[in-house]
Amino acid sequence: MKMQESAIAIGLFAFAAIACAGEPQSSLRTVTVRPASIAAKAAHYAAHARDCTPPNSAAECAAFHEEIRRNFSGREIGMLFGAVTAYPESRTAQFLIVERYDAFTRAYDDRHLTAFAFR
Repeated sequence: MKMQESAIAIGLFAFAAIACAGEPQSSLRTVTVRPASIAAKAAHYAAHARDCTPPNSAAECAAFHEEIRRNFSGREIGMLFGAVTAYPESRTAQFLIVERYDAFTRAYDDRHLTAFAFR
């Protein structure tokens, strides 16, 4: 009985594999998902030539990146610019960190007369 069930399962699997192999595979278009606040900031700052959001390594951005490292911990920087879900505290702390970063960039832009520090 087990042998017959195994043979049927293998046969169904082979049939499904052959049926799927015959159809051409099409790839879907790439989708970029951005929160509305980021899209609005991007549109606002689009006229400016330089975007110093990490990991941009342009020389003009070095002072901005130094300020980020001075004001945010490594974990906070990871949540801002890396894989947010890798951090257990991301569910509770991310909103506050993003608010702090937004306030930081506004203050930095005001002090240094720049308009390239958006997330």
